[in-house]
Amino acid sequence: MIYDKGLDVNRRFTQNMKIYTKKIANKNDREVMIVSVAILEDTLDKLLKVKLAQVSAKAELPQMSYSSKVDLCYKMELIKSALRRTLQIFGNLVENFTKEEENNAYGNLEVQTNILELCKINDNDIFNLILKLINSDPSVEEKYEKVDDLVEYIGWSGTVKFICSIINASLIEALIELE
Repeated sequence: MIYDKGLDVNRRFTQNMKIYTKKIANKNDREVMIVSVAILEDTLDKLLKVKLAQVSAKAELPQMSYSSKVDLCYKMELIKSALRRTLQIFGNLVENFTKEEENNAYGNLEVQTNILELCKINDNDIFNLILKLINSDPSVEEKYEKVDDLVEYIGWSGTVKFICSIINASLIEALIELE
């Protein structure tokens, strides 16, 4: 990932989205969830370790679950409430995709609802910029202006990958702000 403070924030954000996308290329849906949560958890660890190092040189980070790391980062004001909620919903998606039950894929209404909620929470300037970029592509015949259009265009799986790349880049920005 790119942590260079000298880069323009939009360029760094976009490059980190691309790096994430390369890491999950050629993975099935379940593998995407597992790799994504590992990447996000690693960044959460880094956030907590940097903050802990600012307070004490001797203190060590205890073993914690993904959701505990998310909550602790929020309570320590390392991430904002929208990012916390995003990470919590993503944790629910990971649980859906790592269960052995057959009905835990994109056809499941709960999974679809979580994905749409992730899109709405992350409906920000970057999201809108990417929609504009998609719309500016000459090969795109129809214009996409909202989340439902995007899901229809790139599918549930593509939407999850897209949102995960935004989540990852957002966490990296939180880490850069802290350092």
